[in-house]
Amino acid sequence: MPTLQPLRRWLGHHLVVLGQRIAPVAPVPAPAMPVLVKAAPPPAGERPPAAAPSPPPLPASRAPFTASLATPANREPLSVEEAVLGRSMALLKREASDSLAALGAAHALVTSARLSQVQQLRDLVERGTVPLEALGALAADYQGWQNDQVRLFDAMALVLRMAVPTGTALEQIDPHLHEQARAHLASLSTEYQRGLLMDQFRESPSTPEA
Repeated sequence: MPTLQPLRRWLGHHLVVLGQRIAPVAPVPAPAMPVLVKAAPPPAGERPPAAAPSPPPLPASRAPFTASLATPANREPLSVEEAVLGRSMALLKREASDSLAALGAAHALVTSARLSQVQQLRDLVERGTVPLEALGALAADYQGWQNDQVRLFDAMALVLRMAVPTGTALEQIDPHLHEQARAHLASLSTEYQRGLLMDQFRESPSTPEA
């Protein structure tokens, strides 16, 4: 039985030739050999130029410019209307308790630090190295922090003892009075925001006169 090997070779050769005629393969250029050039040495007494510093890497992300101007005391006020209409009274009570507890704890930290400073300053006053007026000013500051701390924890205890029904505030009101209740809620929200603005203007430093 004749072998098919010569026929396969002949067919493969003609297929390769036909393919090269249709789409000839571009020759791959040989890579250029790098040419090493020796730099001329600098003249005697002259320092070689320093390499240019590389630019600093760009940050991965940058916060918006308005975020750097925001401060905790000047944040957008809480929407009282949305909170009252969209949250249950139990949740409002919990949020109020958490905020009072956090603010009271912050005052407690500062009060404890002021008391420690008062005790240290008292020893210095007894030694005669610090005037008595400095101790009086620090003691007054400590007393103010302590009074606010007591008020905050009293308010938190009052809120915790409050019994609130389940559901939102509107669910406790006759549906026929919802329109009047919403109008009253809007006035309360406006009054709260007005009080926040007045407090911010009161605490902002006055502009020096020219």
